[in-house]
Amino acid sequence: MQHLMRKVIIAVFVFVSGTTFGQANPELSGMIRHSLNYFPTVQELNASESISSLRVDVAKSNYLPNINGNAVYSYVNPVGQVQIPISATENKLLQFQPHDNYNFNVGLNQTLWDFGRTKAQIEKAKADVLVAHQNTEAAKFQVASQVATIYYAMIYLRKSIEVQDSAIAYYQNNKKMIEGRIRSGDALQIDLSTIENNIDQEENRKVEFERQYDRQVSLMRYTTGEAASPVGKDFDFTYVPGSADFSNNPNVIAATQRIAAAEADLKLSSSNRLPNLSFQANAGYKNAYQPNIEELRFNVLAGATLVFPIYQGGRVRQNISIARKNAQLSEISRNNTISTLQKDLESVQADIKAYDQQIKNSEGQITVAKETSRLTQVRYRQGVATYLDLISASTNLQRAYLSQIQYEYQKTLALVERCRLMGVKFWQE
Repeated sequence: MQHLMRKVIIAVFVFVSGTTFGQANPELSGMIRHSLNYFPTVQELNASESISSLRVDVAKSNYLPNINGNAVYSYVNPVGQVQIPISATENKLLQFQPHDNYNFNVGLNQTLWDFGRTKAQIEKAKADVLVAHQNTEAAKFQVASQVATIYYAMIYLRKSIEVQDSAIAYYQNNKKMIEGRIRSGDALQIDLSTIENNIDQEENRKVEFERQYDRQVSLMRYTTGEAASPVGKDFDFTYVPGSADFSNNPNVIAATQRIAAAEADLKLSSSNRLPNLSFQANAGYKNAYQPNIEELRFNVLAGATLVFPIYQGGRVRQNISIARKNAQLSEISRNNTISTLQKDLESVQADIKAYDQQIKNSEGQITVAKETSRLTQVRYRQGVATYLDLISASTNLQRAYLSQIQYEYQKTLALVERCRLMGVKFWQE
């Protein structure tokens, strides 16, 4: 029995302590990249970003002329006319406009100078594109963190199941020993009932771990489109960002771009108070030319228009006020985003420090629990310790291993969260 227990302990200890500290996990990186190409929310934001890019082209088109074909018919009655004497006995009717009027032409309208209005529209559209891009990047970080969380949760649960299997095997071996001792009169039936109860408890814990594992498989399928399970067995996420700032965080970058967009909107609103100079020209055919007012004749027209806004019901002033307040709000929002990130980062750093200490402490606990279990085995064979002492020692060792696994898992999640907060694309490293 001692030999079996030693094999179980060594196997579990090697399995738990086998974490290697290497580079970013290629398997995890591949899952994340696959998820970024699949996850519907990311695809939706990519489409939104493409639409924002088109709005830049729409804004730039204001620099281009508008060319339209026009066909106009109008009937007029009465029309101006006068009798003109051409001799002492004869008058001629002179009609100034036909009843049926036709005008076919191609017209051009070109803005010559809008005092920076179009430029402000383009700047705002470009800022909106950058905001949309950073919103997409933020969603990618969320998805990457979710995939990493699921990935390491599956490793954690698989390790926990392995510990449960070792505990069940240990109790099954002890059950055979107790059955033999009952037949020889050295043990009681209650001892057998106790160990069977312990086996049932460990089986239930294993079933719970398996249930949680199956749920993680479903989450992985939802996130990546595939029910992939990790081949890796270690908590190998050890990437440490080089600097403790948020310059790469997409939420901070998006907040900065919102300030630029608000300032461009303010400039655009202010430009509505300025005049607009445009050029118009058209060429085509129309009637109503003397002396034959019914004949369609080729004609051209060219001119310029300067529009001065005088009164618009106070809308321009109100829009400027709204744009100015939006710019101030964007600045406040950015500061709030940075403050929140700073708070979250400090919490994560504290968690990592605590988990490091707990992992270190758990190693000592495992060492003590292993030795206690070994001594209890010896004492039990010598009749000094009871079977309850044996169970207690085994349970303590099992709990120590499970605690160490949990601390390593929680530390890994904290490391992933730190990368997300600092805008580190760990899946590209």
